[in-house]
Amino acid sequence: DYLSERARHSKEKFALHAVLNLGSLWPAAQDELFDLAFEHATADGRSVAIMHLVENGMPLSDKELEKLARSKDPMISYEGRLARTARIEDSEKLDKVLVKLAKSKSVVDRLVVGELLATKDLSTRFQILAAQLGDKDARVIRKAISSLERSRHKKAVEVFIAWLPSARPGEAFRISAALQRLTGMMFGSQFSGWKRWWSAEGENFEIPSSPGKPASPTQEHTSASFYGLPIYADRLVFAVDSSKSMNQPAGSGGKTRFEISKSQISNAIEGLPKASAFEIVHFGKNAWSWNGGLVQAKPKSKRDALEYVHSISLSLGTAIYSAFRESFRDPQADSILFMTDGDPQLSLMQNRSALQRIVAQWNRTRHMTIDCIAVGVDRAWLRKLAQQTGGRYSRVE
Repeated sequence: DYLSERARHSKEKFALHAVLNLGSLWPAAQDELFDLAFEHATADGRSVAIMHLVENGMPLSDKELEKLARSKDPMISYEGRLARTARIEDSEKLDKVLVKLAKSKSVVDRLVVGELLATKDLSTRFQILAAQLGDKDARVIRKAISSLERSRHKKAVEVFIAWLPSARPGEAFRISAALQRLTGMMFGSQFSGWKRWWSAEGENFEIPSSPGKPASPTQEHTSASFYGLPIYADRLVFAVDSSKSMNQPAGSGGKTRFEISKSQISNAIEGLPKASAFEIVHFGKNAWSWNGGLVQAKPKSKRDALEYVHSISLSLGTAIYSAFRESFRDPQADSILFMTDGDPQLSLMQNRSALQRIVAQWNRTRHMTIDCIAVGVDRAWLRKLAQQTGGRYSRVE
């Protein structure tokens, strides 16, 4: 009762922690968390409430799932529709339902289809997933790429190769990385290499028993990089630390960490191709975005962005939770380049494990890749965050 009261009526920080702590009382708090998924005053509180329900297998009645499915919050609606549809046991009926949902105007419906087809071996499986690679919404495309890879099926390799020439640069890299993990072959995003190999070996090819290594960045050409990590995404968010600790010297070069970070992000922006879109988020005592959403990397946008980077000043605190929340704002962003020299401090969420779980919940409908750069000290939680999103991790001075 105490946690429930704080969750509903406390200030934002205390309310969020109360909802988080209610999960430790499972299953006694199940009904309360279900109600909070609808009634909490903030999107943060609702997302944590649904996270608890998801982590515990959505043990709800059909009526409760239907209520979740009708929620106006896309994350809540997705979990309700996913669990409701997954309960259809008759494969023929499920096939018909997924075919119908795949044609829905609702992005949430199409995401549900992509998620279920990762594991449901239905007659229309690869036909639908192949069609979703051409979806108008980037989230559905990323879900389809993930689901095809998770299927670990020979047909997925054929679908990926056929679609590779039509994919946007960022999606092409995702597909080529998935192909490498599925096959163990290394042809990068070059369609000709994959096509020749598949023509020669496809008929007799069998998926290896264990996934291959992640794609090697050196196989791809790009003119932009961030702290030594080549940039392949074309809808990306730079999330950079602007806390007071960034004023420390970086190694023996005479420059501060902050000066180097400004140089790194400026060079990265200058190297982005015009077809890319990007956003800048920086965080200290709070998190701030430059544009409020992605902007195309045209010359004027780059000039404006560089002026903004130059104007960023340091502040006390490391609001990492707020930085991630801001980085997830634009639904079409597909990658975050995240850099920090610290841990969450004076932040809405300071528990690193809880922060990872919450970001993972947000990512269930997004499939964002998060590349993490730790400045000064190796940070295991950043390494884990990168790994769980298919991103890269680097420690720099």
